[in-house]
Amino acid sequence: MALPNLMTIVEELKTPALILAGIAGGNLAGGLIDRFVPVDPAAEGFQAKALIKPAALLTAGVATAMLIKNPNVKLVATGVAISGVASGVKAILKKDILSGLGEITENVQTLRREPLALAIEAYKPELPNVTEYAALPSSPEVDGFGSDEDVQEAEIL
Repeated sequence: MALPNLMTIVEELKTPALILAGIAGGNLAGGLIDRFVPVDPAAEGFQAKALIKPAALLTAGVATAMLIKNPNVKLVATGVAISGVASGVKAILKKDILSGLGEITENVQTLRREPLALAIEAYKPELPNVTEYAALPSSPEVDGFGSDEDVQEAEIL
C-alpha cells in the first residue's frame, strides 16, 4: 500500500480548515455586530434585535457562496453561514449549541443509580439417587430390536 503524498493530505485537510476559518471569521464579525447593536441578555422574552446578527451572517455567507466562483472562498463563506445559523439558534433558544453538553451531563449523574445487590439462593434441584437405577439390567436388545450388529444401513430422511 502506497502512502499518500503531501499534496493529497493538504487537499484533504483544506476543506475542513477553510470551513473552520469561516466559522471563526463569522464569530469575529458577530462580535463586531454585537458592539453596534447590543442585545440585553437579561431581558425576558424575544427581542427582534437578536436576529440582526444571525441574519447578517447567514446572508453574507450564502450570498458570497453563490456569487463567488473560487471554491476556497465558497468554503470560507459556508463557515460564515454556519456561524450565522449557530448564532440564530442561540438567539431563538437562548442556549449556545457550541457550549457542549453541560446540563445534560449533570442530569445523567442524577439518573444513574447503584446496582442492586440481589441475594439469590443457589439452585439445588432434588434429583433421584443414581444408585437406585444402577441395578437395572442392561441388554443389547430392547423391545424386539436386535443388537447393534444387526443394523447394516440406516436411511436418513
